[in-house]
Amino acid sequence: MGSEPDVYRRLQQHLDKMPVAFPATESGVELRLLKRLFTPEEAEVALLLSAIPETLDRIHARTKKGRMAREELERALDRMVAKGAILRRGRGDRKRYSKLQLAVGMYEFQVDRLTKELQEDVEQYFREGFGEAFHGPKTRQMRTIPIGARFVPERQVGRYDDARQLIEGTKGPIAIMNCVCRQGKELTGEPCRQTDARRVCMTFKGAARRLAEEGTAQVVTREEALALAERAEKDGMVLQPENTQDPLFICFCCGCCCGVLTTAKQFPRPAEYLHSNYRAVVDPELCSECETCRSRCPMDALDSSNGATRVDHDRCIGCGLCVTTCPSEALSLVAKEKETVPPRDQTALYKKILVERFGVLGTAWMAGKAFLGRRI
Repeated sequence: MGSEPDVYRRLQQHLDKMPVAFPATESGVELRLLKRLFTPEEAEVALLLSAIPETLDRIHARTKKGRMAREELERALDRMVAKGAILRRGRGDRKRYSKLQLAVGMYEFQVDRLTKELQEDVEQYFREGFGEAFHGPKTRQMRTIPIGARFVPERQVGRYDDARQLIEGTKGPIAIMNCVCRQGKELTGEPCRQTDARRVCMTFKGAARRLAEEGTAQVVTREEALALAERAEKDGMVLQPENTQDPLFICFCCGCCCGVLTTAKQFPRPAEYLHSNYRAVVDPELCSECETCRSRCPMDALDSSNGATRVDHDRCIGCGLCVTTCPSEALSLVAKEKETVPPRDQTALYKKILVERFGVLGTAWMAGKAFLGRRI
């Protein structure tokens, strides 16, 4: 085994090769974060894992002879799965294990087990390096869809931009779970100002089934799921599904707790960092300057300081929250000139992010290593 600081630095460098980077910082907060998630022995085991889920036999082949029995390795991996530090797919002889990126990944798996100390480390890491890494890829992991796609009449709204269609059309179970972002803020003494709802993260299909079996999520009917979406609209939540045509999750996010939104809000032009096909516009002749819209906007994209409300399109993320409560119907959503169609599924999404980060040749080199049974 390497020295304790060395193994965590090597793990940081290993995780930094994921689609979403895990960069080093001057303060070393990323190492402190890893120490909260992995013992030194577990960190050594995590170094055996690849970004692609692999069998126990393939992972065991990377251990040095005599250092760890197959059964011991399996127990160690399953303990790390239970801690939300790595990913496992399948059961029994069909188990597959892989490393996880911090978000969406390890952090979200800390729901219902999050500590104040871990939350503080995560928030510091977002400020010092991970926030930029998370929002860095041209293709992001999540997208923003409007609350009420019915407010965009001039375009046939794609299923991936319509929460109702996503919920009604999904095949398999739907489950809801607690929001780890709100849990974290409560632990640090900053409870959500937007809503008292907590079970607002929605998952679909196999992910919903697996999380429900583990006790993390609760299966709901489609009617219950639609009612939750309607409440999200009333409470002023931003809908952020996975950035795919057939997403595995939808998060109902607020501007005070959500790490994605709060980080993006700090940039001068948040619209550049959140995928959306829409933007809000205001009809000055209908606007009564009541400023209801300003209290609903999570990005401070509306300004009434010069006697007429205007929308800052560098800040508008097209969520539609201002539109649904405008008493004079002065606000509306319009489609952007160029529609962005999300990747087909999660595999296509992360492949696209990898190509953007490492280039075609770099991604092909990784694929070749994986084909040969080497970790990536």
